[in-house]
Amino acid sequence: MRAVVFSRYGDESVLELVRRPAPAPADGEVLVEVRAAGVNPVDWKHREGAVRADRPFPLGMGWDVAGVVRATVPGGPAVGEDVYGMLPLPYGGAYQELAVLPAAAVAPMPARLTYAQAAAVPLAALTAWQALEAAGARSGTRVLVHAGAGGVGHFAVQFARHLGARVSATASARNLDFLRRLGVDEPIDRAAGGGTAGSAGAAGSAYEGAYDVVLDTVGGPVQHASWRLLRPGGTLVTLPEPVDEAHRLPGVTARRVIVTPDGEALRRIGALVDAGAVHVEVQSALPLEQAAEAHRVSREGRVRGKLVLTL
Repeated sequence: MRAVVFSRYGDESVLELVRRPAPAPADGEVLVEVRAAGVNPVDWKHREGAVRADRPFPLGMGWDVAGVVRATVPGGPAVGEDVYGMLPLPYGGAYQELAVLPAAAVAPMPARLTYAQAAAVPLAALTAWQALEAAGARSGTRVLVHAGAGGVGHFAVQFARHLGARVSATASARNLDFLRRLGVDEPIDRAAGGGTAGSAGAAGSAYEGAYDVVLDTVGGPVQHASWRLLRPGGTLVTLPEPVDEAHRLPGVTARRVIVTPDGEALRRIGALVDAGAVHVEVQSALPLEQAAEAHRVSREGRVRGKLVLTL
């Protein structure tokens, strides 16, 4: 089978398109013929060595898959069924023609989505779903999502709205109308005010103590500035990096969420997609041969929604 792998940590040039033996599913796993694979920032962080696995090189790439079941388990999806799902971190293996996933990590593909759209969902949507659960977001909660037009962000704002929260989100000026179309109550230009803390600084002092929940999808100075945006009793959820205790403020809860596969949650997310309650944004769908280009674009950090590789 064709597969994208890398044999040393480095930039996009270390990615290789090779032929490898097809993987054999272990107990509890299904074999999926991959029709599309999602691209996430964790992919290039893995390639660069920031996220490491204990397996020897060459290493596979990617965690999001959408495709057709070719081998299954008792009680699992039927052979020939369209499914989507997420491989467990930290072992990638989505940028290839056949992938193995735990049966509990896949769900029927939403009927209204193409393979490319479905591959854009699992890791980013599950991250947003689990982050909002961890924060206790609910009806009436005031939620701020940093980088609301990005992969995780554009799902988070829609899930928060579905819960009945009042949603604010930061984005570049070109994406503010996109946020409005997603139902964001208060789109915030991340460049407004020239804050040195990026999108958190852009929220400005007028937003100090304004939120019950802040989702930090960016890290660094954005996390640092986010503490002061929360009311006493509020919750900061950080996704890309651990909580920086040096910036902790009294009365604010903070936690890091690392996404885990969850087929049942994907079923629920798929129902929202098929009901028209959640939009899946795909900026570009590139062929597998252009995996390096997809990583380059993702690394630049200006992606609206998701990038996808098609097979």
